[in-house]
Amino acid sequence: MSEHVTLPGGLDDDVLAALLATPGGAVLHARSGVDATGRARTVLTLAHPDPEVVALTRQNLLRGCRKGGVRAFVV
Repeated sequence: MSEHVTLPGGLDDDVLAALLATPGGAVLHARSGVDATGRARTVLTLAHPDPEVVALTRQNLLRGCRKGGVRAFVV
C-alpha cells in the first residue's frame, strides 16, 4: 500500500532529510518538481504492505510537518 503527501513550496535539504527520516516503519521517497502552474512541489510517497504502518508513518510525518511549519496535503 502507498500514500502520497504533497508539500507545496520549496524545501531546504535539511528539512527534507528530517521528513524522510520520519519514524513509523514505512519507506519514504521524495520527488520534487513543479506543478502545472509552475509552483514548486515535493511529493513524499509512503509505502509498506501493512496499511497500519503507512497510517502511523503518515501521522508522524504530518506531526513533523506541523512542528516544522511545513504545509502538507495527503492525496
